[in-house]
Amino acid sequence: MMFDALDTQRAFRALLSATASPGTVHAVPAGLPAILATLIDHEVIYAEVGDAHWHHADFVLVRGGDSGGELARVRQGTPLDPALGATAIYELDAVGQGPLALRLTGPGVGPRPRTLRLAGLSPAEVGLIRQTRTAYPCGVDVLLVDRAGRCAALPRSSTVDRAA
Repeated sequence: MMFDALDTQRAFRALLSATASPGTVHAVPAGLPAILATLIDHEVIYAEVGDAHWHHADFVLVRGGDSGGELARVRQGTPLDPALGATAIYELDAVGQGPLALRLTGPGVGPRPRTLRLAGLSPAEVGLIRQTRTAYPCGVDVLLVDRAGRCAALPRSSTVDRAA
């Protein structure tokens, strides 16, 4: 699949908006391929679960919503350079709808918690995402994308809980 500059600009804008407003759902019509084309180039390290360079990658991809515990082993940055933390990209069944409800608070969310519904994210993975935020500003930024081209972001500055 080929993307031109306008396609990747639109995908980048959607990701930027999603990151600025955690838990909001944005359209990326070509879904995961467009996101990967936008973020991955020869200057970054990209890995999928099971790859040997997973622990050193800038971007990690988790297909099926469960890293099998591997999210805890990605780069989380350092106190001197928290930006060295990886970005995890999850390909899910649905973003913005589904049985799993996450409650988000923090910068960009607003005065009241925001709820994000998902399908396909393992409940155990929610705990791992929370674990990567315990040493903020270090941590892992999370992008969620589904096959219908919807995306949302959980930046490391957001607090993530399962909604009751």
